[in-house]
Amino acid sequence: MDIKQIRDITIIDFDENKYLGIACDSCGGIGYKEQDVVKAPPKLAAYQTGKVILAELMSMGFTPFILADGLAVEMNDTGKQLIEGFNEVLKKLHYSVHLTGSTEENIRTVQTAMGVTGIGFCDKDKLKFNKTESGDICLLAGLPMVGNEVLNNPDKILDIDDFEKMFLCDYIKEMLPVGSRGIEAELNDLLKYNGLGFIYENNISIDFKKSGGPSCSCIVTLNRKNIENIQRIIKKPINIIGLFI
Repeated sequence: MDIKQIRDITIIDFDENKYLGIACDSCGGIGYKEQDVVKAPPKLAAYQTGKVILAELMSMGFTPFILADGLAVEMNDTGKQLIEGFNEVLKKLHYSVHLTGSTEENIRTVQTAMGVTGIGFCDKDKLKFNKTESGDICLLAGLPMVGNEVLNNPDKILDIDDFEKMFLCDYIKEMLPVGSRGIEAELNDLLKYNGLGFIYENNISIDFKKSGGPSCSCIVTLNRKNIENIQRIIKKPINIIGLFI
């Protein structure tokens, strides 16, 4: 069995037509427990963590069908609130994803923590990897946000329905959700594996090194003629970063 790592996805050669993709993420210290650093509803923490996993899969062309949570908290009542968050993000999708998981019932926990895994299928010819070409445009959809910024700027961050809309666009060549490494690191990886150079737009005010938090923004590559199409479907900030050469 052929297993390889591409970006944040473990890809398994499932059969002659399809890949199986596995994505993982974690979240800790965000909730209402005594040792949580960011005080926020557990439901929101789970929603955003689930969004990250689903976004990573869809951004590579995978249709998710399993979301599994490992909750390092008790079921009553933090676990129930986290599960509500996962169910809420899944309900926004236009296809069914099965939720499964586990909680910690043996040890008293003082900080909210979880690990989440998603599994999806992708037709081999639909894999969004190594598709960007010289002359294509690089956009940033949404803005990098982290911590309390995520709570205070819902109009500036990508939601799961934004990722699903882009996932369904056949004119988008590649999508890279921005995580903790920031825009610059994600873009440099894209340039390396596509063997391309890059010309940045002038007067960009976005911090390229800042953590992107829970996939609040996404690098998108496409032909210049399709920029207006993206602007019509994504009602969040859209910034042109530069040109691939």
